[in-house]
Amino acid sequence: MSLSHCVLSTTKSYLMKNNRYGQSKVLTTPELDLVIDYLPSIFHKTIALTLRNTGARVGEVVQLKWGDLTEESIIFPKTIVKRKLKSREIFISNTFKDELIKWKDNWTILKGRNPLPEDYIFYGRFNGSHITSRAFMLALEKSLNRAKIPQVSSHSFRRTQLSKLHKSGVPLKVIQSLSGHQNLQTLSLYLSVDDSDKKKAISLLA
Repeated sequence: MSLSHCVLSTTKSYLMKNNRYGQSKVLTTPELDLVIDYLPSIFHKTIALTLRNTGARVGEVVQLKWGDLTEESIIFPKTIVKRKLKSREIFISNTFKDELIKWKDNWTILKGRNPLPEDYIFYGRFNGSHITSRAFMLALEKSLNRAKIPQVSSHSFRRTQLSKLHKSGVPLKVIQSLSGHQNLQTLSLYLSVDDSDKKKAISLLA
């Protein structure tokens, strides 16, 4: 066994697909801010911000092209969504739009040209490719190790944002249209419930 392998094997990793209940960790707003802040570049931070502002899967976000953006939304074509059933449109805030514009300016400088509609927003190592989910996960793992936040995966962005919508009183049907889940039963597995939610529910019975 090489020395480098020994060093790597003893380094604690905070990246974990599930917690002991079989679900990705739901992050608080400060935790989410910290994880994004510790990502190594505007490239990775913009991927994380896209996950945060859309509730989409990382595998969907990394395949987005500039032609999938409109003035007020991101359209996830059915060719990249899970099971390829149908496309979905996610409206975006002005604040997030500014972040995408900032990344587009950086993209243009790095590539030496303006992006075309068929260009990937988050390009990969090879010409005409996009960053892989695995590559983003490696950057996320480094961020989590610095932030010392355990039991987090890229899916935590999705579960956190969907749970946030649910706690804010957004109807399940609306959340389903944003998340792309086939049915409400599957969606319900993503939504976290804590003691404050239970107390709030009981107070309505009084």
